[in-house]
Amino acid sequence: MRLRFAWIAWMAAGMAGVLAAAGTSGAQQDGARSAAAPASAQQDGARSAAATDAGEERPLDAEPFPAEPSKQPTAAEWKAAPRVRLSRTGPAAAGCRAYRMREWLRIRCPELTASAISLLGGKTEGVAFWIDPPRGGSELPRGGEVMFPIRRGDRRVIQILTFGPGYDGPFTLLPAIVVQEQWLGDEPAPTVTAS
Repeated sequence: MRLRFAWIAWMAAGMAGVLAAAGTSGAQQDGARSAAAPASAQQDGARSAAATDAGEERPLDAEPFPAEPSKQPTAAEWKAAPRVRLSRTGPAAAGCRAYRMREWLRIRCPELTASAISLLGGKTEGVAFWIDPPRGGSELPRGGEVMFPIRRGDRRVIQILTFGPGYDGPFTLLPAIVVQEQWLGDEPAPTVTAS
């Protein structure tokens, strides 16, 4: 049990170090504020994602990406955002849904029991993630999401962890999904995978 809490503290300290090393720009502060949004805002996001789920998936690059960076989308904009199909999706991410607004991508996994989400490497600008609070009498969180901008030259790796049997017992933190995003300078479109 102590090892699990030590590991969680180590992951949090590592993320704080990555963010501190990258500096804190206005966009990063906005991302941090959205990541720390109250539970009601997260629930609103979950409802809006469910409302948008009815639409069909479009290719990730169906609409051209803007040349200039834009502000993080509002909750109302996300509500109207179309679903998109990632470049590749593995079986672990089959229940996840992706939405795109301008150059911003939001990947939501509503049924995953998420224990932690972390940026393993890449640009921190605009990255936000959160885990839904427990619902329906459960003590475990159900659902999580990541959001980030996709801009030419970007590279990111984000890991979503879950609980499972392991050395620390039934609540060992285990990798569930890895999201990778890259857009190399000479490529016509970005590549985003979730597996």
